[in-house]
Amino acid sequence: MTGPEAPAAPPEAHAALLEAHAALTGLRVPESVALDPPGGRVACVLPLADAGPVAHVLDLGRAGAPVPVPEAPERWHALTRWLPDGRLLLASGEGPDLDHVEVRAGDDLTPVWRVRADGEIEDLVAGDDGTVLVRTADPGSERDGSHLGLRVHDGSDPFVRTPGGRLRRLAWAAVGDARLRPIPVEGLTVWEADWRDGVALAVTSADETPGGYYRPRLDLIDRETGATRTLLRTTWQLSRPRLAPGGRAAVVVEGLSIVSGRIIHVDLVTGETTTLAAVDDVTDLGWLDGNTLWFTGWSGTGTHGGTLTADGRTLTRWTAWGTLGGRDGQPSLSVDRAGTLAAAVWETAGRPPEIAVADVAGGEWRQVTGLNDDLAWLAVHQEEVTWTGPDGLAVHGLLLTRREPAPPGPADPYGQADPDGPEVRQGPAPLVVIAHGGPTWLWSSAFAPAESGQLALPLAHAGAAVLLPNPRGSSGRGQDYARRVIGHVGEEDLDDVLAGVDHLVAAGVADPGRMAVLGLSYGGYLSAWAVTRTGRFRAAVVMSGVADWISFANAGNLAHGYDPLYHAGADIATSEGRDFLAARSPVCHAAKVTTPTLILHGAEDRTTPVGQAEELYRAWSAAGVRTQLVVYPREGHELTEPGHRRDAAERVLGWLAGNGVLC
Repeated sequence: MTGPEAPAAPPEAHAALLEAHAALTGLRVPESVALDPPGGRVACVLPLADAGPVAHVLDLGRAGAPVPVPEAPERWHALTRWLPDGRLLLASGEGPDLDHVEVRAGDDLTPVWRVRADGEIEDLVAGDDGTVLVRTADPGSERDGSHLGLRVHDGSDPFVRTPGGRLRRLAWAAVGDARLRPIPVEGLTVWEADWRDGVALAVTSADETPGGYYRPRLDLIDRETGATRTLLRTTWQLSRPRLAPGGRAAVVVEGLSIVSGRIIHVDLVTGETTTLAAVDDVTDLGWLDGNTLWFTGWSGTGTHGGTLTADGRTLTRWTAWGTLGGRDGQPSLSVDRAGTLAAAVWETAGRPPEIAVADVAGGEWRQVTGLNDDLAWLAVHQEEVTWTGPDGLAVHGLLLTRREPAPPGPADPYGQADPDGPEVRQGPAPLVVIAHGGPTWLWSSAFAPAESGQLALPLAHAGAAVLLPNPRGSSGRGQDYARRVIGHVGEEDLDDVLAGVDHLVAAGVADPGRMAVLGLSYGGYLSAWAVTRTGRFRAAVVMSGVADWISFANAGNLAHGYDPLYHAGADIATSEGRDFLAARSPVCHAAKVTTPTLILHGAEDRTTPVGQAEELYRAWSAAGVRTQLVVYPREGHELTEPGHRRDAAERVLGWLAGNGVLC
């Protein structure tokens, strides 16, 4: 650890945390998991030891690990998909851009087609007729915080930006054709799309920045003319558009922000829209046939899924305590042609993430890879805790604590320790509260909760009790719970978090004299805001957080989208709007702060620009608060470079130790 004000942590805590954090760098998490139409093979993307990420294929009928496709060291891959005839479809690149569409065939996955796309490929959708829909982002396009908050690579010098000049576009091709054919959609950017019979179903907006995603519409788009037919406009957000076989209906998920919500059914003949209210917190879905859907999503701190009819009648529903990985960090499935088998990435508190399969209707997940078996020793004790908010609302979260590992035995064929094994709990422990982002996001039961630099599990190894709260505004409890934060940012949701702290203190779990709060993105905001409201924390860490809602309203790439939604229309052009935003901005309340605060931020973050960190640092410094600002070059909304992640872990550890939390 380098730099001023970097106190040393206790040797035992220091060693335990850094050992766990270093071990997590070896975690191999499959991405872009795709089950082939017959259900016998699974494609995914994994890094190689000396290259990557590259496409791999696993034969479910044979034991063993996924095998990289030929030529893997020469290209990097993403977005593995399958054509209906069983050929592998993927995107690839040789330089910084993911700019080629590939098809590979035969047992040896020989390349049979490759075509270049203009811009960065963000999605591929295989049609039933041998065509492929390609969605690309223009160079210089803005990515949201779920995609590191960076710009798509653009070598322009100088960089020039004009409204409507950096779009997300659609093109299509017949496999084997020499070129992609652009779909001429005028004045719209395309965030997601489905493809069937030469028609695209797309979530679009007129604003090309991520702020536009907060004011979407659902359009049918003709591939030849680009003509659009708008099916739905909404004040909420849309994701996972899906066209039914036969072209008579469509569905889309309507929810908040990082979308987890309800299913909207659209009759394409009459234009009638219907909310299928039987299930909520859906994050992915698809058609099994023209009358039946599968779905998956969040359920509390776990996941759920099942099947339902097109008119919204639930056929089957399963729940599981664990996390299904997928697109944008949300649960998603890949389902075979028969509609019986699904593949995904599955993890639990005691089992690291692996490719797994399950019956679509039943949800009994069975891991079929062992990529991370050697990391099972990292598992900590994890339990769901429940407390009551100040107004009587039930609030849930996860509590992570160190435990004694149980040796593998015959009853544990995976050789993994029991996450419910004996804890190491000798009296009240230091408490670290980690607030999640969003605010419409959640902590779900996972082997190593990923947000905030994967610090939750290492902090538990260092002897802390780690509280991961899901206050009102979070996903997993339905739309009514998620929408309780709208117009009340930093109010009742922070009260819920502080009530969780009180609950653990009263239960004898947490030492009230050794507590800290930290978080990333909205969690960073909530951490900075918490220390303006209370002096109970001995240390705070703000990662990629918002410090000033007024400057954020125009500076972040979510501007004019996120703010009107979560601040209930507060307008910085009016004195009332500015007063509303200032009242909730940490920089305006620095005089109340006594808690030492470490601020970590990526220099290239476009979602919460680094100016937010600078404002917080200057406000805290001027108020005499002990603080330190660390800015990481080349990084966006989350840190990705191993050296930076290790440096951040060391700094957080040192900050907590030096301020009496871990001692």
